[in-house]
Amino acid sequence: MAASRPPHQRACADVTHLIAMPTSSAYHFFARLMERRGYFVQDNKLEDFAFPRAMIAAESRSGFPDFVLKTNREGPLTGGEFIELKDAKAYQIASFNSTLPGATKPVSSLSKNMQDQLLEAGEDLQSAPQRDVYYLIRGIKRTTSSPLAKTVLVSGSFFETVPANEVLADAFDQVTAASTSGDIDVSEFTRHFDIQQANFAETRRVEGSSISVRFRVMAQVDPRANLLSDRRYPMIEANTLTLLVHDHRLTDPSLARNLYAWDQAPEAIRRCDGYTHLGKALDEIYTTLKAVTVVSVLKHPMNGPFFLAQAPIHP
Repeated sequence: MAASRPPHQRACADVTHLIAMPTSSAYHFFARLMERRGYFVQDNKLEDFAFPRAMIAAESRSGFPDFVLKTNREGPLTGGEFIELKDAKAYQIASFNSTLPGATKPVSSLSKNMQDQLLEAGEDLQSAPQRDVYYLIRGIKRTTSSPLAKTVLVSGSFFETVPANEVLADAFDQVTAASTSGDIDVSEFTRHFDIQQANFAETRRVEGSSISVRFRVMAQVDPRANLLSDRRYPMIEANTLTLLVHDHRLTDPSLARNLYAWDQAPEAIRRCDGYTHLGKALDEIYTTLKAVTVVSVLKHPMNGPFFLAQAPIHP
C-alpha cells in the first residue's frame, strides 16, 4: 500500500484541487452538458445522464427540484440554482406536477431531506435564501431513421410570465365565478384570500370522514411558450443543446433574425450577462467549445427577449 502523504502535502493538493475546480453556476452546468451533449439524442431517461456531480450540493428523484447547485462564496456568479428535469417523447413539454414553474424559489420551499443535504455539503441556507430556477427540458421525436432531440436549459422566467400567486388567485376567481350566481361580485369575495400553492398541497381532514382531501395544482405550458415547437420557435433546431436566459435589455428586433458564431456576435449580445457569464464558464471548463456555439436572441411573446446560446448535439 502506498504511504500516505504528509498533512502539509495533502493540504496543498486539496487547495490545488479547489483552485482547479470550475465555479458552480447554471452557466458552468450548461458548459458541462455541452461536453457530453451527444447523449441527449439517445433514447434513454434524462435522469440517467452523467450530470456533473461535483457541482451539485443536493438532489432528489421524488420532488422539486432534481438538483441544487453549489453556491460560490466568491466571484460574480453566486451559483446555487435549482435545476428541474423535464423529459418527453415528443416536442411537447411535460406537465408541471410538483410545483408551479417559477423564475425563483426560496430555499425554505425545499423538502427537509434536501435542506439536510445542503447542510451536510457545507452550504449556508441563509446566504442565498432565494434561488434562480432553471429547467432542463428535452423532447424526442421518433423518425424512421433516428431520433431527433431538442434539449434546452431555460430560466424559469420563460414560464412564470405572471407571478404564481397571481395565477392561482385568478384561476380561483374563475372557479368561484363558475360556482356562483351572476349577481355575486367574485373578486370582492376572493380578494381577501392569500392563494398559495402550499395551501392546496396540505392535507385536509374532515371530522367524521373516513378520507382526507388534498388538492393538487398542476400546470401545463401554454402553446405560445412551448419552446420545443418547430413552428413557434424554429430557432431551436432539432439535435441541438440550447441555453435560454432572460435579458430585458436585448430589445433590438434585428438581433433575433440570425444565429451568430460566438466570436461574430453583435456588440449588444457580447455585452449581455448571458454571453459574458457563459464565456467565463466555457473558458474555465473547455474554451474550444466556443467554436461550436452560436448565439442569438429569442423573443418570448409574453416576456420579452432571451439570450440564446446553442450547440449541435453531433460535433
